[in-house]
Amino acid sequence: MKVKINNELIPLNLLVLILILIINFLPSNIMIIRIILGLPFLLFIPGYTLIAALFPGKKEIDKSERLALSFGMSIVVVTFLGLLINYMPWGIRLETILYFTASFIIITSFIAWLRRRRLEDPEKFNVEFHLTLPGWESSILSRALFVTLILAIVGALGMMTYVVVTPKEAKRFTEFYIKMPEGQGAQYPQKLVAGEKGEFVVVIDN
Repeated sequence: MKVKINNELIPLNLLVLILILIINFLPSNIMIIRIILGLPFLLFIPGYTLIAALFPGKKEIDKSERLALSFGMSIVVVTFLGLLINYMPWGIRLETILYFTASFIIITSFIAWLRRRRLEDPEKFNVEFHLTLPGWESSILSRALFVTLILAIVGALGMMTYVVVTPKEAKRFTEFYIKMPEGQGAQYPQKLVAGEKGEFVVVIDN
């Protein structure tokens, strides 16, 4: 089955919108959904929309180069945005990274859409791929490899879900220290004679 997507920027921007809604309205303890959408949001989509804006035609770069550049440029873009946000009054927080990266994706997607409009339909870049499933009339080896691949994918997703939902327990420890009543952790009196009053705060934190 041949699948053709004329404007792949629309579903990518929909994923960004879904991620924003999830972070703002769903409980923060549902981490698996954030991770599934957050990884492509940081590691793929920013670079892809930037490359789409720079190279709107299908003949300028091939698909493998476009894919590789998307991952590489995403790291560059997110790093640059992080440095930029660090020098702003808001600082680096979840919200600032989310909205600045989303804004970059939307702006570059709009530029890519404008540049593609100027091209003829045969010259515009679009996503095409063939989706085929091995028929059961194929060889036993092909069927076994297909089933093994499906089981491996399901197992990997299950293990990732388990690791995210049940994080590793941190090491336990107990703190014991003293400080002055004013909260200072120094300037203790060095000597106390019999009958002299001294006040300390003893802290035990488990």
